Amino acid sequence: MAVTKIWPVRGRLDSLIRYAENEEKTRMPDLTGLASAKDDLAEVLQYAANHSKTTQDRQLFVSGVNCLPEIARQQMELTKRQFGDTAGIVAFHAYQSFPPGEVTPEECHAIGVELARRLWGDRFQVLVATHLNTDCCHNHFVLNSVSFVDGKRYNDCRKTYRALQKASDTLCREHGLSVVEDPSRHRTPRNLFQAEKAGEPTRYNVMRQDIDRAVLECNHFRELPTRLRKMGYEVNFSPNRKYATIKMPGDAHAVRFKTLGERYTEEALFDRVCENTVYSSLFTRQERYRRCYPPVHPHDRWKQEEFKKALLKTLGIYRTYLYYCYLLGRLPEKIPNHRPPHPAMREDLRHWEQIEAQLHLLERYSLQTREEVEQFITQKTEELQTLESRRNHCRNRLRRCHDPAEYDALHTEKDQLTEKICAVRKELRTAQKIPPRADRMRERIELLNTQEQQHAACREER
Repeated sequence: MAVTKIWPVRGRLDSLIRYAENEEKTRMPDLTGLASAKDDLAEVLQYAANHSKTTQDRQLFVSGVNCLPEIARQQMELTKRQFGDTAGIVAFHAYQSFPPGEVTPEECHAIGVELARRLWGDRFQVLVATHLNTDCCHNHFVLNSVSFVDGKRYNDCRKTYRALQKASDTLCREHGLSVVEDPSRHRTPRNLFQAEKAGEPTRYNVMRQDIDRAVLECNHFRELPTRLRKMGYEVNFSPNRKYATIKMPGDAHAVRFKTLGERYTEEALFDRVCENTVYSSLFTRQERYRRCYPPVHPHDRWKQEEFKKALLKTLGIYRTYLYYCYLLGRLPEKIPNHRPPHPAMREDLRHWEQIEAQLHLLERYSLQTREEVEQFITQKTEELQTLESRRNHCRNRLRRCHDPAEYDALHTEKDQLTEKICAVRKELRTAQKIPPRADRMRERIELLNTQEQQHAACREER
C-alpha cells in the first residue's frame, strides 16, 4: 500500500552554483527544516539525496532519470535557461511511501525509478532518492518543472495526480504489494487525525461522545433521535435515505453516522440500545444518566446561577468571553457546571489555552469593549515599531563600535530590547485574535439561546 503526494517548489536558484562547486554532492546535511527546504530547488535536492538517509551498508540509493545524480541541479538549470523559463515554480517534490517491512530498500528504489520513468521519463528530468532513515522506506522525486523536450511546464492538476496514484498502484500490484482498493475521497487533515487519535474534543469526537450519552439514556431506538435533538443536533433517520445523518448546530453539511466509526452505524446503534433493554434490570435510565452526568450539589448549582447573573452585569467583549467560558464549564473554576457544554462549543475546549490567554489579557489591561481592544492593538503596534527602530539603531552602533566597554553595554541593551519586542509581539498576536473569536462566540451564544427558546415553545405547546 504505497502512499503518494506531490507539491510545487518555489524559490531562488542562486544556490545552484554552490552545488556545482561541492565535491561531495551526495553528502548533504540533514535538513531538519523541511518547510524551508521546499522553498529552494537546491535545498530540495539536498534533502532528497541526503547521504545519511539514503545509505545502507555503503550503498547509495540515488538515481537520475534523464539526468545524472551528481549534476542533476546543473542539468535542470541548463534546461530552464535553454528555454528561457527560470521564474515561478522551479520544480515539483513528490514522494512514495510504503508500510513498514513491506519492501526492501532495493525493491523500494527499483519501484521508484520505474515509476519516474513511466510517468515523466519521456519529457522531464527526475532525481529519485530512497530514504531509509524511518521505519517506512519511501522514495523522493525531484521533478524539473520545465520539459527538456519542448520547454513546456509540468501541469500539476488532479488528472496528473490521479495518474501518479494509478501508476504507483499498478507497480505495487506487479510486485505483489498491497494496494488501497477504495481510497476515501475526503481524507481527514493530519492535525485533526492526530487530535482525534489523542481523544481531544474535535468535531467528530464531540458527536461520538454525545451519541454515546444519548444511547445510554434510551430504552428504545426510537428515543435516540429525540435525545440527540434535545442536545441541539439535527438528525435524519428517514427510511427514504440510504444513510442516517447527524448535523451539529451551525454546520453547513450533515455527517453520516457511519463516518464516525463502526460503533455508530445505524445497525450498531440499534444493537447498543437493545443492550440497554437487556440490562435495564441492572441499571435504570436514571442510573445510566448519572453515569453520563455526575450529580451536582444544589448549593453549587445556586452559585452557578449567581455567577451567571454577575456576568450579565458586565458589558462588551470581556463579558462575552466570561459568559462563553461559563458555558464551556471552565468558569467559575471551583464550582462544577451542572450541565455539559453545547456541542457547537465543546470543540473550543481544544483551544482553551488560547482562550484563557486572551481572557487574561482582557483582565490585565481592563479591556471591556471592542473599541478598547482595537485601541490597544494600535498602541502595541506603535510600541513594537518604536522598539524595533531602537534595536536597529543599536545594531548599527554595534557594527561601528570599537570600545569593549561600550560594545558590552550596547549588546546588553540590544538583548533587553529583544526581550521586550518578544513580549510585545506575543501580546499583539493574542489581542489581534480577540475580535474575530468574540464574533464566533456571540454567534454560538445566539444559536444556543435560539434553540432554548424553541425548546421552551415546544414545551408550552405540549
